[in-house]
Amino acid sequence: MNKMMQKFVDQNFCTEKEAEYILNAIDNKETVMVSGHRSAGVRPFMATLMAIAKSQFPSVQVKSEADLEKDCEYFLIASIPNIDFEELMQKAVATGKGIVTVKEPETPYSIMKILKKNFKANGNIDQAYHMIECNKEDGIPFVQKVTKFTQNEKGKILKEDLE
Repeated sequence: MNKMMQKFVDQNFCTEKEAEYILNAIDNKETVMVSGHRSAGVRPFMATLMAIAKSQFPSVQVKSEADLEKDCEYFLIASIPNIDFEELMQKAVATGKGIVTVKEPETPYSIMKILKKNFKANGNIDQAYHMIECNKEDGIPFVQKVTKFTQNEKGKILKEDLE
């Protein structure tokens, strides 16, 4: 297992199964969204996933919509102040490239809405999207749930939780 990811397994932030699942998603150039409140450890976890993606693929750190024009295989999108984050995510998803990003109260978006719009605009259903929901209990942050979003040929969104 990746050394950076092993650290989160050792700290009981995520299970080995969850870590392997997330690493596999990155290997497949799929989109990974780390969701939760800042206190639930989403930023350090997201930063680690970005570092892993960046070490494997040509990646671009997105700071504005103009960065979505750059040639790469992965977009790394952290929290960006003073921007319509849902619109930025919509445009990033439309590229069909892998994305590692965050979903915090400061950066709200609906992946369901984005996927529906994307399907109507270009019919693209090739990408898989993974929502990693983080929580904090008794002061200890952890991965609470991992959900995979895909679409069928009619654009219907299919959700599958990692058991």
